[in-house]
Amino acid sequence: MKIKVFFLACGMAFFCAVLGAGRTLIPEISPPLIQEEIFACPGRLAGDIIFPCAAGIGWVDAAGRIVTWNVEEKTAGAVITLPFPVSDTPFRQGDCLVLKDPTADHLLVFNLAELKPRFELHDLQAAKILGVDRDYLVYLTSEDLVVYSWQDPGGIFKLPAAKEIFFDCHFSQDRILIFSRDRLLTFWKKKGEFRQVPLPLSAVSAFFHDGEYIYYGDAQRHLVKFSLAKSRPVWKLTLGQILERPPFAFAGYIVANPADNTILQVNERGSVRWWLPLQSTMRFELVPMDDNLAAFLLNREIKFIDLGQKLVTVFKSRGTPVSKPLAVGHDLYFMLQEGKTCKLQRVGNFYGIEVELEPAKVKWTGRSIRFSLQPRNLLRPSLRCVILDAAGQVVFSKTLPADGLMPLAWIPDRPGNYTIRVAASGANRQADAERSFQVFDPQKLIPGLHLHF
Repeated sequence: MKIKVFFLACGMAFFCAVLGAGRTLIPEISPPLIQEEIFACPGRLAGDIIFPCAAGIGWVDAAGRIVTWNVEEKTAGAVITLPFPVSDTPFRQGDCLVLKDPTADHLLVFNLAELKPRFELHDLQAAKILGVDRDYLVYLTSEDLVVYSWQDPGGIFKLPAAKEIFFDCHFSQDRILIFSRDRLLTFWKKKGEFRQVPLPLSAVSAFFHDGEYIYYGDAQRHLVKFSLAKSRPVWKLTLGQILERPPFAFAGYIVANPADNTILQVNERGSVRWWLPLQSTMRFELVPMDDNLAAFLLNREIKFIDLGQKLVTVFKSRGTPVSKPLAVGHDLYFMLQEGKTCKLQRVGNFYGIEVELEPAKVKWTGRSIRFSLQPRNLLRPSLRCVILDAAGQVVFSKTLPADGLMPLAWIPDRPGNYTIRVAASGANRQADAERSFQVFDPQKLIPGLHLHF
């Protein structure tokens, strides 16, 4: 029996080694990072959100259009004209977008997964939208909390809530959790009734729902884990400042960002596993990516935080975002407004090839010209490098597998204008780059170069 176990263990180890050797991954955040403009369109953003949709990334402009960008194909996507202009920030939850007509009591619920309208609602007197999914809309009027079911013609359920502060709500298969400053409400869908539980201390943040527990910040600087089954706190973690931004789960931990501009990584027992000061004020809420958290700061820094490795990568962005950032794939996207033009930006890894020439200002015939090639974030790339003269004739050519920084040299035999072109072919993508330079004859005077005695 022991022999069988031994051989099985050896086989598994060999299999894992082969699998690991054949799989090379590019880290989600692998410097150098770049910021690039990927799309520009006329108009102004309505509100401050961009969102994922069937076409890739979408946003609403003030003229009443949903504009989209296809991330995979890197092309402009569908443009959908709405029946009214939009001035209020659209409300988005999941794949539902709620748009409000500024001139009438008229709401349009738009399905982002299918890029088409789902419902039009009139005469609701909705003062604030709290939540939406494919079956229900939860909102406040001046007097009531309302749960509206558009599957049921008579499905309008009200609860008095005048002057009460509500944060948000969470939808599940059998119930809707609705969170206010002083109570947690549960709307049971099958029975069409509300139940409520008072909170031990007033809440100051929206909540995060995790199975049978919720997490939120209270007025006495606590992060609270609250049991839904027992209707009471499980633990309270005292913070340096109040927690007004909602906590969330990431990489197996709860993440909290209190008002002292720190990030706390908290385990399920309420113990802090890691603490990170941001050293600047947050501009937006933390953005969860696949492997990192992205923090946008007022000093224009973006800090990419790897909680597993306890690493922080800092990138200095250009421009002031007019939209909340959105993570798609391994990249961050946000919008800049320049005059009457919206410009969609991408921040993420640079995938390509860098070509660096020697620093000498003047390059002569008969002397070696040194340059280097550096592939960036390309999987197992091979490179083809050519040097062309002014007539487009190849005067130097070399194909080689890339292994880190690749130094090369070439000796020109005649003066003129030349271009280095490099094509890189990697397992994950193709890239190319070029650099131009001029070579002079040392026996001839260089125009503009004068010697003084």
